[in-house]
Amino acid sequence: MLKRTSVLVFVLMLGMVGSAFVVHAQQHTELTLRPIEEVRDYYFEYAAQHGWQKLSDALRQNAMSAVISDGTFVETASRLYTPRVIWAERMAAADYYFQDLEEAEQEFYADYYIDPAVGIAILALLRDTNLGHVQSSNVEFIVRDSSGKVFRDFDVWASCRAVTEQTVFGITLYDAVYDLFVFGDFSEAEYIELFVLVDGMVGRAEHRWNLK
Repeated sequence: MLKRTSVLVFVLMLGMVGSAFVVHAQQHTELTLRPIEEVRDYYFEYAAQHGWQKLSDALRQNAMSAVISDGTFVETASRLYTPRVIWAERMAAADYYFQDLEEAEQEFYADYYIDPAVGIAILALLRDTNLGHVQSSNVEFIVRDSSGKVFRDFDVWASCRAVTEQTVFGITLYDAVYDLFVFGDFSEAEYIELFVLVDGMVGRAEHRWNLK
């Protein structure tokens, strides 16, 4: 019952972390770690017709993981930040603030681009009625790719961006937002899995991204 009633609030929280999600199946917005250059011209054409924010929203929506299990948590969600997702976000931000797009693109490659051969970035959100279950001292993030390689401990850098408290139908819920960076070569990965464990608890959250 709690999971069902908290879905709407959790979705609203995702919207606060980023922009609202737009569920559109657009050509060239599939989830992939392939280079931006392959679709750059299409993205500019699409943005000219529909706007940069709509392009960014579509890419971000497709970058949301499939949640196989929430484990011990009330609810979980995560997004994989591919080079195309980050590029579109930066271009949308530049457009919003009337920044030169060519300059914004240069800044992207200088300051924001993540080579999949070096690592990947993930945004993870955890929700539970127990504050301790979402705190960094009790949470472990593990990543596995399609080759079977497991990334954990020093391979995964995790930073808790924020922990917020709210009451839903009289029940106190704690939401934690984590930025993850996973060091490793994912350039040939066909899928990526994220596992979230809580110290002392049986069960784990399992998320998956299938890559094109």
